[in-house]
This record gives sequence, structure tokens and C-alpha cells, in this order.
Amino acid sequence: KYNDGTFAIDFKEMTASLEGKALVFTPLEYRLLKIFTKNPQNVLTRQMLLERLWDIDENFVDEHALTVAVSRVRNKIETNGLQYIKTVYGMGYMWVGGVQK
Repeated sequence: KYNDGTFAIDFKEMTASLEGKALVFTPLEYRLLKIFTKNPQNVLTRQMLLERLWDIDENFVDEHALTVAVSRVRNKIETNGLQYIKTVYGMGYMWVGGVQK
């Protein structure tokens, strides 16, 4: 589980909410969020994320799918001037957990 008081996720139940309103994520987006929330403040390279997102059925996640998933997650949770996922140029992404932009 992850909960910062504004954004909450229950990975077992596959449920999430932002300011009490339910959010819907795809299985890929949940996996991405799980990786991010388990590694806060760590730069996760695109390569590292791609390797971890490779699912048990070996459905390949390519660079484009990763970019789209990060973008979709951002659009769903980065409201009211909050930033959760910071792009670290030339390296990857970092979970910063709801800081003011």
C-alpha cells in the first residue's frame, strides 16, 4: 500500500484514489506505480524500469509503452500543482511523492 494523505494505492486490491476520488489504472500502470513507490527518491533508469515491467507472461514493454504509461499516470495523479514523478533528463524518472511543482 501507498498513502501520502492525498494519493492512495492498494496494490493487493488494485484500487487507487486521489483526494478521495477513485482512480482507474491499467495493470501496467499499477506495476509502474509499485516500482516507483517502493523506490522513493531513487533515480530509476528507463532500462531498469523496462526490465522490471517485463511481466511474468513475458509481454514485452518497450520504450514507447513506458513513456505512454508514465504520461498517463502523471495525467491522473499530478493535479493541483503536485508532482509525483520527476523526469531526470538523460537518466530516467524519480518518485518524489506529491511535492509542489
